[in-house]
This record gives sequence, structure tokens and C-alpha cells, in this order.
Amino acid sequence: MNSINIRFFFLYFFLTTFSFSQTEVGLFIGTGFFHGDVGYNSLKFGNTNKLFTNSEPAMGISFRKNINKRIAFRFDLKRGKISSFDKDSEDLYLVQRNLDFQSVITEFSSNFEFNFSPYKIGSKKYNNTIYIFSGISGFKYNPKGFYNGSWVELQPLGTEGQGNFLYPEREKYNLFSLGIPIGLGYKFNLKTDFAINFTWSWTFTRTDYIDDVSLDYVNPNSLSEQGQNLFYKSGSEFIEGSQRGNSENKDKFGFFGVSIIYKIPKKSFCSQINY
Repeated sequence: MNSINIRFFFLYFFLTTFSFSQTEVGLFIGTGFFHGDVGYNSLKFGNTNKLFTNSEPAMGISFRKNINKRIAFRFDLKRGKISSFDKDSEDLYLVQRNLDFQSVITEFSSNFEFNFSPYKIGSKKYNNTIYIFSGISGFKYNPKGFYNGSWVELQPLGTEGQGNFLYPEREKYNLFSLGIPIGLGYKFNLKTDFAINFTWSWTFTRTDYIDDVSLDYVNPNSLSEQGQNLFYKSGSEFIEGSQRGNSENKDKFGFFGVSIIYKIPKKSFCSQINY
């Protein structure tokens, strides 16, 4: 491609982008879910038939900038509670282990979105499409375990020896981490300026401590009384140093739900044209 063709391509891309450039805001309502070391899902990826067993409401807002009818950039802020319980597992080992956790997840993500079909809010012709998206996110979490009628923060307890001088290589994990969201959705128009989006997303994270479980069992005498109550809840014996979690399988969480989308009108006669 010579220099004239390159300049023509970028000029065409700029003009088509500028003439389209549709901006949208949205309100998300749905539920969150989790896959890690605690709960029905075992220490491997599977058993998704119980994915929504302990689901709770999640909410969020979004801002989308459409570059053209196929490509968009979207920013999401979502917040929801996730939880999981070993007692729900089909794995006898996990049922006996009897751990549990819950955490509020607050995630901000920046995503690249691709429509499989041309789409535009307000268009009669391009009025629905399936789409995929991915990007990068940052999220906050704070795992809690249930004991004596209340939920107790687990990170300060160092249930796997984090921050304990007997385990100097184990630092306390950060309650903020990064992830890669991957999702699938379907959107369709309602009226000139409104649309509905259904989305399903997973965030693959860099942490294995959303559920406070990752490594092996430590000596209980190295923990506080509260730590001893929450790091092991089985009535059977355990061997110090034996597997408690799977550090090679990082935690994942996701959101499923529906968004009401509003197209911000452009102050131009072009916004009144339906294709």
C-alpha cells in the first residue's frame, strides 16, 4: 500500500468515524458469580450447573463510544456480592472441608467491543446484533468467612500464614487486583434513543485470594483464635502442609444481566436520520 492509499484510508476512517460516533450510557442490573477454590466448583473448572446457586443482585453503569456500526469502546463500573460454600459441592473432600466465603466485588473495566452485525440505536435496518467484548479491569474485593452468626474479614487473619514471621515468604495479599474481562452479549433497539443489552462476562484475575484460599494448611498454633476458627471448619483431622487450595488455578468472577441503554442525541441534523 503506497503513501497515497494510506492517507486515503485514514481520511476515510476519520470521516466515517466522525459522522457516526454515537455515544451511549447504560444502567446494568443482574447478578454476580464466582469460580475459585471454595464451593461447588471444586479445585478445577467445572460443575457450572450450580453457578447461580448463591447469586445475589449486582448493579452497574456503562459508557459506550461507538466508532462505527461494528466497533465500540465501553467503560463499565459494576458492583455485586459473590459467595460460595463447600457444602454445595459434589466433591466429598470439599464438603468435609466445609469452608465458605462472601465478598463484595467492585470492578471498573475498559473494553473493546465488536458487533457481529452492523448495529445502531435508532436504526430500523441495523436494529439488533450479537457482540463480544474484552479488555482490562481493576477490582476491589474483601473476602469474609462465616462464624458464630456473623461474617468476619479474612485477610487480616492471615489464614495461610500471610504476614506471619513463621512464614516470611508469605505476604498479605492485596485487596485490589487486575483482571481480563471476556464477554458475550445481545442488543436490540426499543425506540429511537433506547436499547436493551443482555450480557454474560467472566473476569480472569491475577489473584487466587478472592475466596482467601490458595496454598496449604499452616500450623494452627501460628494463628489467632479467630484465625483458627475460620481457616479450617472440618470435624476431621488435617495434615500441616497438605493442600488447602490450588494456587495454579487463579480465581474468576463474572456478571450476568440486562442493561437499559440510552443514546445521547447529537446536536446535528444527522441524528434525525434513520437508515
